Amino acid sequence: MAEVKKINVGPAITAPLALARRGGKLASETFAKHGVSDKITSLKAHPHVAKITDKADMLWTVLGLVLLFHGAQFKNLFFCTQVMIAFCYDRVKGSVLSLYSDVQTASEKMSEDSKADAKAEPKPGDKKNTQEHDAATAKKMLKALDSDRVSGAAFEVCVSAMVCHMVMQGGLAQVIVLAHALVKASKEKINALLDFSGHEDLQTWTDSILSLLLYVVFGFMAVVASPLAFALSLAITGAQLVITHGLRVAESMGRIPGGLSAEAFAASTKGLAVLAVLTAFGTVWQFWALMADSGMGWYFKMLYIPAYTAEGIVGLF
Repeated sequence: MAEVKKINVGPAITAPLALARRGGKLASETFAKHGVSDKITSLKAHPHVAKITDKADMLWTVLGLVLLFHGAQFKNLFFCTQVMIAFCYDRVKGSVLSLYSDVQTASEKMSEDSKADAKAEPKPGDKKNTQEHDAATAKKMLKALDSDRVSGAAFEVCVSAMVCHMVMQGGLAQVIVLAHALVKASKEKINALLDFSGHEDLQTWTDSILSLLLYVVFGFMAVVASPLAFALSLAITGAQLVITHGLRVAESMGRIPGGLSAEAFAASTKGLAVLAVLTAFGTVWQFWALMADSGMGWYFKMLYIPAYTAEGIVGLF
Protein backbone atom coordinates (compact mmCIF):
# COMPACT_ATOMS: atom_id res chain seq x y z
CA MET A 1 0.00 0.00 0.00
CA ALA A 2 1.39 3.36 -1.04
CA GLU A 3 2.25 5.86 1.66
CA VAL A 4 0.33 9.12 1.88
CA LYS A 5 2.36 11.87 0.31
CA LYS A 6 2.99 14.74 2.70
CA ILE A 7 2.61 18.34 1.66
CA ASN A 8 5.73 20.47 2.03
CA VAL A 9 4.66 23.62 3.90
CA GLY A 10 8.20 24.66 4.84
CA PRO A 11 8.43 27.48 2.27
CA ALA A 12 5.05 28.82 3.40
CA ILE A 13 6.34 29.10 6.99
CA THR A 14 9.62 30.77 6.03
CA ALA A 15 7.97 33.97 4.80
CA PRO A 16 5.88 34.63 7.97
CA LEU A 17 8.90 33.90 10.16
CA ALA A 18 11.02 36.35 8.19
CA LEU A 19 8.26 38.95 8.27
CA ALA A 20 7.87 38.55 12.04
CA ARG A 21 11.59 39.02 12.57
CA ARG A 22 11.65 42.16 10.41
CA GLY A 23 8.64 43.55 12.26
CA GLY A 24 10.24 42.91 15.62
CA LYS A 25 13.51 44.43 14.50
CA LEU A 26 11.74 47.50 13.09
CA ALA A 27 9.78 47.95 16.32
CA SER A 28 12.94 47.64 18.43
CA GLU A 29 14.78 50.16 16.26
CA THR A 30 11.82 52.57 16.38
CA PHE A 31 11.57 52.33 20.17
CA ALA A 32 15.31 52.84 20.51
CA LYS A 33 15.28 55.79 18.08
CA HIS A 34 12.54 57.62 19.95
CA GLY A 35 13.76 56.55 23.39
CA VAL A 36 10.43 55.00 24.39
CA SER A 37 11.82 53.18 27.43
CA ASP A 38 13.52 56.35 28.67
CA LYS A 39 10.31 58.33 28.17
CA ILE A 40 8.32 55.76 30.12
CA THR A 41 10.85 55.91 32.94
CA SER A 42 10.77 59.71 32.96
CA LEU A 43 6.96 59.63 32.85
CA LYS A 44 6.87 57.67 36.10
CA ALA A 45 8.98 60.37 37.73
CA HIS A 46 6.97 63.24 36.21
CA PRO A 47 5.59 65.72 38.79
CA HIS A 48 2.02 65.33 37.51
CA VAL A 49 2.21 61.53 37.83
CA ALA A 50 3.61 61.94 41.33
CA LYS A 51 0.68 64.20 42.22
CA ILE A 52 -1.80 61.62 40.91
CA THR A 53 -0.06 58.91 42.95
CA ASP A 54 -0.25 61.09 46.04
CA LYS A 55 -3.97 61.55 45.42
CA ALA A 56 -4.61 57.80 45.10
CA ASP A 57 -6.78 57.67 48.23
CA MET A 58 -8.86 60.59 46.95
CA LEU A 59 -9.36 58.85 43.59
CA TRP A 60 -10.39 55.58 45.26
CA THR A 61 -12.86 57.52 47.39
CA VAL A 62 -14.35 59.11 44.28
CA LEU A 63 -14.62 55.66 42.69
CA GLY A 64 -16.51 54.45 45.76
CA LEU A 65 -18.96 57.35 45.48
CA VAL A 66 -19.44 56.62 41.78
CA LEU A 67 -20.34 53.02 42.62
CA LEU A 68 -22.79 54.19 45.27
CA PHE A 69 -24.60 56.58 42.92
CA HIS A 70 -24.09 55.26 39.37
CA GLY A 71 -22.63 51.77 39.66
CA ALA A 72 -25.67 50.15 38.01
CA GLN A 73 -24.78 51.93 34.76
CA PHE A 74 -21.55 49.91 34.51
CA LYS A 75 -22.85 46.42 35.20
CA ASN A 76 -20.61 44.53 32.79
CA LEU A 77 -17.48 46.37 33.88
CA PHE A 78 -18.28 45.74 37.54
CA PHE A 79 -18.91 42.03 37.05
CA CYS A 80 -15.73 41.53 35.01
CA THR A 81 -13.69 43.38 37.61
CA GLN A 82 -15.11 41.19 40.37
CA VAL A 83 -14.39 38.03 38.39
CA MET A 84 -10.83 39.06 37.63
CA ILE A 85 -10.03 40.05 41.21
CA ALA A 86 -11.67 37.03 42.83
CA PHE A 87 -10.81 34.21 40.44
CA CYS A 88 -8.51 35.10 37.55
CA TYR A 89 -6.11 37.93 38.39
CA ASP A 90 -3.39 35.92 40.17
CA ARG A 91 -3.42 33.17 37.53
CA VAL A 92 -3.29 35.56 34.58
CA LYS A 93 -0.68 37.76 36.25
CA GLY A 94 1.57 34.79 37.02
CA SER A 95 1.34 33.39 33.49
CA VAL A 96 1.87 36.74 31.76
CA LEU A 97 4.81 37.75 33.97
CA SER A 98 6.42 34.36 33.46
CA LEU A 99 6.04 34.72 29.69
CA TYR A 100 7.35 38.29 29.81
CA SER A 101 10.42 37.12 31.70
CA ASP A 102 11.02 34.45 29.05
CA VAL A 103 10.66 37.00 26.25
CA GLN A 104 13.15 39.32 27.95
CA THR A 105 15.65 36.51 28.38
CA ALA A 106 15.21 35.37 24.78
CA SER A 107 15.59 38.94 23.50
CA GLU A 108 18.83 39.42 25.41
CA LYS A 109 20.15 36.13 24.07
CA MET A 110 19.15 37.07 20.53
CA SER A 111 20.87 40.46 20.88
CA GLU A 112 24.10 38.74 21.87
CA ASP A 113 23.79 36.28 18.99
CA SER A 114 23.04 39.08 16.52
CA LYS A 115 26.19 40.94 17.51
CA ALA A 116 28.24 37.77 17.12
CA ASP A 117 26.70 36.94 13.74
CA ALA A 118 26.67 40.49 12.35
CA LYS A 119 29.39 39.65 9.84
CA ALA A 120 27.42 36.68 8.55
CA GLU A 121 24.35 38.70 7.54
CA PRO A 122 23.72 38.67 3.77
CA LYS A 123 23.94 41.74 1.63
CA PRO A 124 20.75 43.82 1.33
CA GLY A 125 20.37 43.04 -2.37
CA ASP A 126 20.24 39.26 -1.84
CA LYS A 127 16.51 38.92 -1.17
CA LYS A 128 16.37 35.12 -0.87
CA ASN A 129 19.29 34.85 1.53
CA THR A 130 17.97 37.78 3.56
CA GLN A 131 14.61 36.09 3.97
CA GLU A 132 16.22 32.81 4.99
CA HIS A 133 18.47 34.61 7.46
CA ASP A 134 15.50 36.45 8.99
CA ALA A 135 13.56 33.20 9.23
CA ALA A 136 16.50 31.47 10.91
CA THR A 137 16.77 34.32 13.42
CA ALA A 138 13.05 34.10 14.18
CA LYS A 139 13.36 30.35 14.71
CA LYS A 140 16.14 30.91 17.21
CA MET A 141 13.86 33.31 19.07
CA LEU A 142 11.03 30.79 19.15
CA LYS A 143 13.35 28.01 20.31
CA ALA A 144 14.54 30.21 23.15
CA LEU A 145 10.95 30.62 24.37
CA ASP A 146 9.05 28.01 26.35
CA SER A 147 6.05 27.04 24.22
CA ASP A 148 4.22 25.75 27.30
CA ARG A 149 4.39 29.19 28.91
CA VAL A 150 3.14 30.87 25.73
CA SER A 151 0.18 28.48 25.45
CA GLY A 152 -0.40 28.72 29.21
CA ALA A 153 -0.61 32.52 29.14
CA ALA A 154 -2.93 32.44 26.12
CA PHE A 155 -5.09 29.82 27.83
CA GLU A 156 -5.44 31.86 31.03
CA VAL A 157 -6.38 35.01 29.10
CA CYS A 158 -8.98 33.11 27.05
CA VAL A 159 -10.42 31.44 30.15
CA SER A 160 -10.72 34.84 31.86
CA ALA A 161 -12.57 36.25 28.85
CA MET A 162 -14.85 33.22 28.78
CA VAL A 163 -15.66 33.52 32.49
CA CYS A 164 -16.41 37.24 32.12
CA HIS A 165 -18.76 36.42 29.24
CA MET A 166 -20.57 33.75 31.26
CA VAL A 167 -21.02 36.05 34.26
CA MET A 168 -22.33 38.92 32.13
CA GLN A 169 -24.90 36.59 30.58
CA GLY A 170 -26.35 35.78 34.01
CA GLY A 171 -27.30 32.35 35.29
CA LEU A 172 -25.39 30.21 37.76
CA ALA A 173 -22.03 31.90 37.06
CA GLN A 174 -23.43 35.29 38.03
CA VAL A 175 -25.02 33.85 41.17
CA ILE A 176 -21.69 32.36 42.26
CA VAL A 177 -19.80 35.61 41.66
CA LEU A 178 -22.38 37.71 43.51
CA ALA A 179 -22.52 35.31 46.47
CA HIS A 180 -18.72 35.08 46.71
CA ALA A 181 -18.26 38.86 46.51
CA LEU A 182 -20.90 39.50 49.17
CA VAL A 183 -19.50 36.86 51.52
CA LYS A 184 -15.97 38.18 51.13
CA ALA A 185 -17.07 41.78 51.71
CA SER A 186 -19.29 41.11 54.71
CA LYS A 187 -17.71 38.20 56.57
CA GLU A 188 -14.96 40.18 58.27
CA LYS A 189 -17.38 42.89 59.45
CA ILE A 190 -19.95 40.40 60.72
CA ASN A 191 -17.31 38.26 62.40
CA ALA A 192 -16.10 41.32 64.33
CA LEU A 193 -19.55 41.67 65.88
CA LEU A 194 -19.77 38.04 67.07
CA ASP A 195 -18.32 36.70 70.30
CA PHE A 196 -17.49 33.00 70.44
CA SER A 197 -16.43 32.96 74.10
CA GLY A 198 -15.53 29.49 75.28
CA HIS A 199 -15.03 28.23 71.74
CA GLU A 200 -11.79 29.97 70.77
CA ASP A 201 -10.19 26.59 70.02
CA LEU A 202 -12.80 26.05 67.27
CA GLN A 203 -12.15 29.30 65.44
CA THR A 204 -11.44 27.63 62.12
CA TRP A 205 -14.72 25.72 62.38
CA THR A 206 -16.74 28.74 63.42
CA ASP A 207 -15.29 30.68 60.48
CA SER A 208 -16.25 27.87 58.13
CA ILE A 209 -19.78 27.66 59.53
CA LEU A 210 -20.21 31.44 59.25
CA SER A 211 -18.99 31.35 55.65
CA LEU A 212 -21.41 28.51 54.85
CA LEU A 213 -24.35 30.40 56.34
CA LEU A 214 -23.44 33.57 54.45
CA TYR A 215 -23.10 31.65 51.18
CA VAL A 216 -26.54 30.14 51.73
CA VAL A 217 -28.13 33.53 52.48
CA PHE A 218 -26.44 35.50 49.70
CA GLY A 219 -26.71 32.63 47.23
CA PHE A 220 -30.46 32.43 47.85
CA MET A 221 -30.71 36.21 47.43
CA ALA A 222 -28.77 36.09 44.15
CA VAL A 223 -31.14 33.39 42.83
CA VAL A 224 -34.52 34.85 43.83
CA ALA A 225 -33.64 38.57 43.86
CA SER A 226 -30.68 39.07 41.54
CA PRO A 227 -31.13 42.87 41.17
CA LEU A 228 -31.16 43.27 44.95
CA ALA A 229 -28.02 41.16 45.33
CA PHE A 230 -26.32 43.17 42.58
CA ALA A 231 -27.35 46.46 44.20
CA LEU A 232 -26.06 45.25 47.58
CA SER A 233 -22.75 44.17 46.00
CA LEU A 234 -22.33 47.58 44.38
CA ALA A 235 -23.21 49.38 47.60
CA ILE A 236 -20.96 47.41 49.91
CA THR A 237 -18.02 47.67 47.50
CA GLY A 238 -18.49 51.42 47.11
CA ALA A 239 -19.03 51.95 50.85
CA GLN A 240 -15.86 50.06 51.74
CA LEU A 241 -13.85 52.11 49.25
CA VAL A 242 -15.24 55.34 50.70
CA ILE A 243 -14.59 54.26 54.29
CA THR A 244 -11.12 52.79 53.71
CA HIS A 245 -9.67 55.53 51.52
CA GLY A 246 -11.87 58.44 52.54
CA LEU A 247 -10.81 58.04 56.16
CA ARG A 248 -7.17 58.13 55.09
CA VAL A 249 -7.84 61.43 53.35
CA ALA A 250 -9.60 62.71 56.48
CA GLU A 251 -6.69 61.50 58.63
CA SER A 252 -4.18 63.39 56.50
CA MET A 253 -6.31 66.53 56.97
CA GLY A 254 -6.70 65.94 60.72
CA ARG A 255 -10.48 65.65 60.45
CA ILE A 256 -11.06 62.36 62.29
CA PRO A 257 -12.69 62.94 65.72
CA GLY A 258 -10.61 62.05 68.74
CA GLY A 259 -7.36 62.02 66.79
CA LEU A 260 -7.87 58.37 65.86
CA SER A 261 -6.15 56.73 62.91
CA ALA A 262 -8.16 55.77 59.86
CA GLU A 263 -7.96 52.07 60.71
CA ALA A 264 -8.99 52.62 64.34
CA PHE A 265 -12.00 54.76 63.39
CA ALA A 266 -13.09 52.26 60.72
CA ALA A 267 -13.03 49.46 63.31
CA SER A 268 -14.95 51.51 65.88
CA THR A 269 -18.71 51.54 66.38
CA LYS A 270 -19.02 54.87 64.56
CA GLY A 271 -17.01 53.57 61.64
CA LEU A 272 -19.18 50.47 61.32
CA ALA A 273 -22.29 52.64 61.60
CA VAL A 274 -21.11 54.90 58.76
CA LEU A 275 -20.33 51.83 56.65
CA ALA A 276 -23.80 50.40 57.35
CA VAL A 277 -25.52 53.69 56.46
CA LEU A 278 -23.59 54.05 53.21
CA THR A 279 -24.30 50.44 52.30
CA ALA A 280 -28.01 50.80 53.03
CA PHE A 281 -28.27 54.05 51.07
CA GLY A 282 -26.33 52.64 48.11
CA THR A 283 -28.42 49.46 48.07
CA VAL A 284 -31.74 51.34 48.02
CA TRP A 285 -30.50 53.85 45.46
CA GLN A 286 -29.05 51.25 43.09
CA PHE A 287 -32.01 48.88 43.48
CA TRP A 288 -34.40 51.70 42.61
CA ALA A 289 -32.25 52.58 39.58
CA LEU A 290 -32.28 48.96 38.40
CA MET A 291 -36.03 48.50 38.86
CA ALA A 292 -36.88 51.83 37.23
CA ASP A 293 -34.28 51.25 34.49
CA SER A 294 -33.18 54.84 34.98
CA GLY A 295 -30.18 56.37 33.26
CA MET A 296 -27.98 59.37 33.88
CA GLY A 297 -27.89 62.95 32.75
CA TRP A 298 -25.78 63.81 29.73
CA TYR A 299 -23.35 65.75 31.92
CA PHE A 300 -22.57 62.60 33.91
CA LYS A 301 -22.16 60.64 30.69
CA MET A 302 -19.63 63.18 29.46
CA LEU A 303 -17.80 62.91 32.78
CA TYR A 304 -17.74 59.10 32.58
CA ILE A 305 -16.60 58.82 28.95
CA PRO A 306 -13.60 56.55 29.78
CA ALA A 307 -15.82 54.26 31.88
CA TYR A 308 -18.50 54.19 29.18
CA THR A 309 -15.85 53.28 26.60
CA ALA A 310 -14.57 50.44 28.79
CA GLU A 311 -18.14 49.28 29.44
CA GLY A 312 -18.79 49.14 25.69
CA ILE A 313 -15.61 47.19 25.00
CA VAL A 314 -16.30 44.69 27.78
CA GLY A 315 -19.89 44.36 26.58
CA LEU A 316 -18.59 43.04 23.24
CA PHE A 317 -17.57 39.84 25.03
